[in-house]
Amino acid sequence: MRQLLTLIQIVLPLMAAAQTTSVEAVIVDAQTRQPLPYASVFVSRTNSTITNAVGSFHLACSPTDVLRISFVGYKTKRITAGKVSKQIALEPMTNILNEVTVMPLKAYLNKAIDETLRQIGKNHRKKANFFYRLTAYADTTCYEFLEAFLEGRSAVWLRDLALKKGRYVGIQPDSLHYYSFYSNFFVVSQIQVTALHRSQQREYDRYPLIKYYENTYNVSGEWIGDGDDRLLAVHFTPKPTLLSVLDATLYFDAQTFRLRKMEGRQLNLKVRHYKYRQKVKTLTEAFETVHDEKINTEFHFTVTMTEDRGFLEVESVAIDEEHEIFGRKIHTNSVLFNIGDRVIGKGKKLKHNDNLQNVIGEMDYDPQFWKDNDVVLRTPIEEDVFQLFESKKLFGVFK
Repeated sequence: MRQLLTLIQIVLPLMAAAQTTSVEAVIVDAQTRQPLPYASVFVSRTNSTITNAVGSFHLACSPTDVLRISFVGYKTKRITAGKVSKQIALEPMTNILNEVTVMPLKAYLNKAIDETLRQIGKNHRKKANFFYRLTAYADTTCYEFLEAFLEGRSAVWLRDLALKKGRYVGIQPDSLHYYSFYSNFFVVSQIQVTALHRSQQREYDRYPLIKYYENTYNVSGEWIGDGDDRLLAVHFTPKPTLLSVLDATLYFDAQTFRLRKMEGRQLNLKVRHYKYRQKVKTLTEAFETVHDEKINTEFHFTVTMTEDRGFLEVESVAIDEEHEIFGRKIHTNSVLFNIGDRVIGKGKKLKHNDNLQNVIGEMDYDPQFWKDNDVVLRTPIEEDVFQLFESKKLFGVFK
């Protein structure tokens, strides 16, 4: 009997540890109850996610796992998975207006720039895998859905991307005889904020975290929060220029001088843009009948940073862009998320002018792989679009 009890005491904890639960919730501001998009939900370096554009997430984990919920500008919360409710509220930090005199802004920025360049110099060869999703709408009709796994150098800013896996659907919206899309929209996730090497500082003075930032930007700042979580928010407002520049707010850790988040707009950027001049059934059919050109665009972005792998690297990049063409409002958005130490396989290096849709079309489509690698929860609209495309078996057929 005693041996049986001992066996039960050993087996039951092992069975509990083997159990998994699907945690699904929405993360909101504790005061306004507004959802917090792209908040970080971390269990381990192989099991983490971010909230989608409406603040929702799901994650498979053990009921005893501890979820670390964080969003820059809010107090971090830790919750056991088995105790997660349908809504998780984060408390916002408060502005401390009189704290800006603790250190002059220019002196603080010089230290932040030095630390950023140090992080780049020490870690610029380190790579990470990323999950990427893009959707595009003509007015309210979704006509593009793309998901991919990318690899890139990730320290401070994303670069040197390679495609690991991808799937894509593109249809021409009803009654839209003239149609457009960005073939290399993935490049806008590579938001450079400093030079790769110290010797390039003057050459790259259009970026904010450079010694010569005053040539291009006016700056102002304020302190947020207190204690170990205190941040310095610095607003970089560009002077009149034709260069591609950021109009953005950068958030720095008050103690380490390291970048935590940036949000704003990128101005005067050129991307490859396709225009269709005839009616086609699918975008792939039109690849041989298109006119393409590089056009100016500006877009809104949110970039968050992480140090979960021991160095400063990109955690997520969210992009929103809108333009009008032929009387239709085109809205393109994308989200890119660092999937930590998860291994995807070999990749194909991408160039800035590559047509990502075409590159995906050259790969085999494996439906089971995508069922096993559902990383970021789709929004209700994205889910409806996905189910429609999936039911019609449109993924992969454009090859």
